[in-house]
Amino acid sequence: MTFSATEAAFEGFRVVRRNPVAIVFWALAYVICFAAFFGLFAGPLATVMATTESLEGTQPSPQEIQALMASWSSFMVLGLPLSLVLGAVLNAAVARSVLRPAEKAFGFMRLGGDELRVLAVTVILGIVFFAVTVLLFSVVGVAVGVAGQVNTGVGILVGVVLGLAAVAVLIWLSVRLSLAVPATFHEKRISPFATFALTKGHTLPLLGMAVIAFIMSMLVSILATIVALPVTMATGGLDQLAALDGQSTAQILQTAGVGLLAWGAINAIFSALQLAVIYAPFSAAYRELKGLPQD
Repeated sequence: MTFSATEAAFEGFRVVRRNPVAIVFWALAYVICFAAFFGLFAGPLATVMATTESLEGTQPSPQEIQALMASWSSFMVLGLPLSLVLGAVLNAAVARSVLRPAEKAFGFMRLGGDELRVLAVTVILGIVFFAVTVLLFSVVGVAVGVAGQVNTGVGILVGVVLGLAAVAVLIWLSVRLSLAVPATFHEKRISPFATFALTKGHTLPLLGMAVIAFIMSMLVSILATIVALPVTMATGGLDQLAALDGQSTAQILQTAGVGLLAWGAINAIFSALQLAVIYAPFSAAYRELKGLPQD
């Protein structure tokens, strides 16, 4: 089967046009997660932002950098499970909106077997890409070291050539595995590598589709920045947290709650739009390559 890269690339906008209420549900899911995160970590986040602001324009010591990185890492560790679950629910919702459009209740969102399988395949792919990236650039590093012992210029040249080759391999692998989520969703089994056969011979069209979807996503991001700018200037947005260092979560929410809510609502809406723009094309490509009916 074949598919039109340009046709699939705009599937996200068609999803929004057909089901505008779904965007409301997806935005609400983002708002709930934002609220949960700030409710748990508003105080520590204010401390981190204040520390970051105090280090601007200075030469921080290794100890200060290490402490700041440790703080940010703790946020990542604590926030990663929440983001993975939210991502699985929303990615499955996008796939459902394209592959099972009749199941539109609750903005296509569910919490069941489909979402667990999408979560599993997302984690598997993340581990695979991390391992492949480390392997490739370890090889590049060794090759550069060996070549650099012969001649510095040769070492630099080898680093550039092999570095670009490593990036090309990662892009190729990303494209070949890009339909894993819709495949897992549709086939109801965890199949991170099954799409290798499906995407064979379609690497360039899929890459072109992804590039178009990415550009559309950037346009949505620019629009979000323009819309959010006056709100951020009026309320302080997320930046106001730096001035609230040392206060309790309740005090922070009492002082900055309105601004944070406005910032969160705007970002949630545009995040939901970007979700559709980025992920729906891959479900559309999977549908066309599998020859599934378009309901």
